[in-house]
Amino acid sequence: MQRSSIRVLVVDDSAVVRVGMKAMLRAPGIRVIGEATTTQGASRLLEARRPDVVLVDAALGEADGLAFLRGVKERWPTTSVIMLAKTGGSPHVSRAIALGCSGYLDLTMERQDILRAVRAVARGECTVAPKLLRQALKGLGREPAERAQEPPRPLSAIEREVLGLIAEGLTNRQIAERLGYRIGTVKDYVQRVIQKLEVSDRTQAAVKAMRLGLVD
Repeated sequence: MQRSSIRVLVVDDSAVVRVGMKAMLRAPGIRVIGEATTTQGASRLLEARRPDVVLVDAALGEADGLAFLRGVKERWPTTSVIMLAKTGGSPHVSRAIALGCSGYLDLTMERQDILRAVRAVARGECTVAPKLLRQALKGLGREPAERAQEPPRPLSAIEREVLGLIAEGLTNRQIAERLGYRIGTVKDYVQRVIQKLEVSDRTQAAVKAMRLGLVD
């Protein structure tokens, strides 16, 4: 069951960024439940407070955030991680998505855009541009050694079809138009896919599907 408020953890070694992000996230339905300056501190807070969304500096000291991202998704796969970029982007975007990143935010974005992204990710929606998602999936397609077994909860034929369209970067509305379904029906199928794959959102559903060999 979804909590009444989205619980957010902010991880950044800059006090200015942490203060600014907490101020921007002061909005109905969102609650910052902690902040950390290191990945070790963030891991302790994750264990103790179990946030819904983690906002983490893409260039965090120890290993530019990627090692931390991998660890979070291994231990808490249903927790969404959004990377924060201070310089208009990062050369690690595709790799971050493949490791479990649910979104990428530029700190020059407007407050409403950041709030919109956090809320969307918490609902399991995609905040990654289709082009970036396809790049990440293409990279995974060259790594057959990482493929796993079938998911413990098998997908139905229509769920697999919806999953394939998610991997193409289609929105719920576009999927509904493609399949001739109502948007509400598509949303239900998307949520079932996310739950069966035991991931945090549709971006990571597409990534796991590629790892499992469920999509081409």
